[in-house]
Amino acid sequence: MLVITKEKKVKKKESGVEPGKCPCGCGEDLKPRDTPYWIIDDGDDESKKQVFAEGCREDDNRIANAQRELHSRMTEEDRSRALKWASYYQALLQEDHEGC
Repeated sequence: MLVITKEKKVKKKESGVEPGKCPCGCGEDLKPRDTPYWIIDDGDDESKKQVFAEGCREDDNRIANAQRELHSRMTEEDRSRALKWASYYQALLQEDHEGC
């Protein structure tokens, strides 16, 4: 027999996690992480986001510098062919993205 009630089940929030301890329940002490940019605490989500953004910005700068160096070594004809290829490639990527 199935009993249907109008009340919704409410999950109890477990706040039994001690500060500075692993949230999985193993009881291991959380240690600050040493990144190439600065040390972040494990519970500090904002610092984690900032470190990730800094890594992305650094990667973008490396790519841009590599592209500039490559173009400086190319002949004018090679540059025009590379530009044509890159524009076709970007158009293909945008078509694939629009289809999602």
